[in-house]
Amino acid sequence: MRLKYQVDEKPRHWETAVYGLQWTAMILSSNIFLLLLVAGNMGFPLDMAARFVQRSLMFIGLSCLLQIYLGHRLTIFDVVASFWLSTFIFVGQTQQSLGISLNVALGKLQFLQIVTGLFMILLTASGLAGRLKRFFTPMVMGVTLILISIQMSAAMLPGMMSTPEQTADMRLVLFSTVLFLVTLTIGFRGGRFQPFVGLIGLGGGWLTYTLLRLPAAAPSAMPGFLIPEPFAFGPPVADWSLVPIALFIVMIYLSNEIASVNAGGDVMKVTVTDQTIRRTSYVAGASHMLAALFSSITLVPAAMGAGLVATTGVGARRPMAVGATILIGLGLIGPVGSFFAAIPPAVSYSVSLSIVARIMYMGLKNCFVGGLDERTLSIAGVSILVGSGIMFLPTSFFATYGYLSSILGNGLFIGVLMALFLENVLFRSRFVLPEEPPQ
Repeated sequence: MRLKYQVDEKPRHWETAVYGLQWTAMILSSNIFLLLLVAGNMGFPLDMAARFVQRSLMFIGLSCLLQIYLGHRLTIFDVVASFWLSTFIFVGQTQQSLGISLNVALGKLQFLQIVTGLFMILLTASGLAGRLKRFFTPMVMGVTLILISIQMSAAMLPGMMSTPEQTADMRLVLFSTVLFLVTLTIGFRGGRFQPFVGLIGLGGGWLTYTLLRLPAAAPSAMPGFLIPEPFAFGPPVADWSLVPIALFIVMIYLSNEIASVNAGGDVMKVTVTDQTIRRTSYVAGASHMLAALFSSITLVPAAMGAGLVATTGVGARRPMAVGATILIGLGLIGPVGSFFAAIPPAVSYSVSLSIVARIMYMGLKNCFVGGLDERTLSIAGVSILVGSGIMFLPTSFFATYGYLSSILGNGLFIGVLMALFLENVLFRSRFVLPEEPPQ
């Protein structure tokens, strides 16, 4: 494929502006519903959700600029990391079920982001990251994505179909089902509309929701100009039981990061070297700590950015930098956060679930990239069985184990540990499982 503009080329000013707006729409479309998912599942009040979205828009724009000029230097934008989204949901809900306040739970998550960022920088500098990453095979990554999908769907479905009293509303059931199917169709077969499925789903779904006169909250009042407050959730709260989870997140993050950067390099005909990956990882480590400072959620480079470059033929950095700068500007306009925070949960969850369906698809594809045989079916089946089983235990089930409760009760963490053990120890590729005897 021949690009109209290579990475280092500079389009004309009017083209830069047009392509920049396109990048803004793409980045916003890929992130906004995930931000709303965090706010909804953490139980943020409307005003708190609006300010969270506001800060996150600024942080996303800043993170993209850091990566395209100091990190990988490719036109790949950042999106909310699905494994961080899953971690927010798990840690937040578990802590609150134990009677810990929302602000303290958020403080612990900020601490986890800072520790993860430090680990990423240290492991990258020491070279250990590359040696540990080889254990995170496509099978392990596939199990991770499947468990993330299961965990997020369990959080989304009640929000799609229920009233504030947590009882099913048949009007919302029907509306959410139709919106989910429409968004799913656009996401898989939308052609040129596919990259903007998030904005189309949210915009069209919200308009339809309003026309049907379904119950909705009024937007909260926000100042016209808003400067983000550092550590808006409160100061980080140290919880050393989260440290093993930080190491686990680093390995998953690096595997995702490398896959996305390599995909971008292939499309843009740029050689991705070890130095490129190290720069990306250093910036990612700093970005984790900035996420805590902005009281936002951590991002990861997205391979879908390479998809937009392949579609438009524009790989130049400047338009994406303009798009990221516009996003930072939007983060300073108070009513923007209020506008998005007022989107009804039935709309945002329905659109989000269609995206989670794609994560599930990618997980299954990774698990069985080497074919369907006894070994792959056993590793995937057992790991998913154990991980999902733990997910549906009561959040207070391991409460008496103190330090270990955040680890033992994390179905994603335990499920992936099981996959690592089965893949790299018990069923290493040189061992072959016996075939089932004929019936």
